[in-house]
Amino acid sequence: MKGIFRNLHRYVFWLIISAVFWAWIFTLITDAPAGKKLVLYADVPAMERQTLAQALEQDLPEHIRFVEARMFMDEMFSPANVTGGDLFIVSAAEAEGYLSSFQPLAQDAFSDLPAYESGGTVYGVCVYDEAAGIRIAARYVGYQPGERYYLFFNADSQHLGDWNGSPDDAALRAAHTLLALP
Repeated sequence: MKGIFRNLHRYVFWLIISAVFWAWIFTLITDAPAGKKLVLYADVPAMERQTLAQALEQDLPEHIRFVEARMFMDEMFSPANVTGGDLFIVSAAEAEGYLSSFQPLAQDAFSDLPAYESGGTVYGVCVYDEAAGIRIAARYVGYQPGERYYLFFNADSQHLGDWNGSPDDAALRAAHTLLALP
């Protein structure tokens, strides 16, 4: 019995190493490269991630394996991961800080909704404005009352098609699906 307690630190060490190894293996098996998945990040207080992701998977190219819906606070310890997203829901108050990462929108894209403009360039489309009665995907996304939120596109996304010369337009398709959600 004394031998077990004397070597307990070794057993704990190998237990931790084993847990890290198997967590890494699990991540390799269940994740997909950026070209085969679509990621939506939202800077909101609450979100039904799984149901929103499933709703956005409706009209996507066959090579897209899945959609992930994440909140900014999920990446609190590795904020650089947020830049790997394809779509972003960000409040008007925070948008200016991320503007350099956002793709300007085509002139006629989403013209039926209010837009986020900066310097005469349109960058986003409104998804939540309580005063204007705009509540897109409100059953999935818990917006902060009184704030205005916009949908933006990552300029480096692999899923914007002709907008940035990427191989497919999955982000645009998912955006149209999102904008149709109640």
